Amino acid sequence: MSNEGSAATLARLELEFQLLAEAMKNAAAEENHHVVADEAVKLHMDPTAPSRGPSSAWQKIENGLALWFQWRYYDQSHPFSIQKDMNILSLELREGEKVLKRAEERFEDD
Repeated sequence: MSNEGSAATLARLELEFQLLAEAMKNAAAEENHHVVADEAVKLHMDPTAPSRGPSSAWQKIENGLALWFQWRYYDQSHPFSIQKDMNILSLELREGEKVLKRAEERFEDD
């Protein structure tokens, strides 16, 4: 693909990154990961294997660039101490293995 085509792909994926990053902020504020998961689906991202579980992940790969989003959670409880689950929303824009941009939001279940 031409440099112009690659530049156009990068510009579009950067815009989608910003849309997802904003949705992540809203999801954290609302304590609802579905806010950003729904946005990933609207952007035609495909379900993919998460980096670790329990979680769900989506990605879009074009011209050697990848937009990747993951929602995961873990139980913060300890013996004799019940705690809320921690939710972690992670977003990366990658070129091959190189991370160009990264964003993360966290929130506890209500």
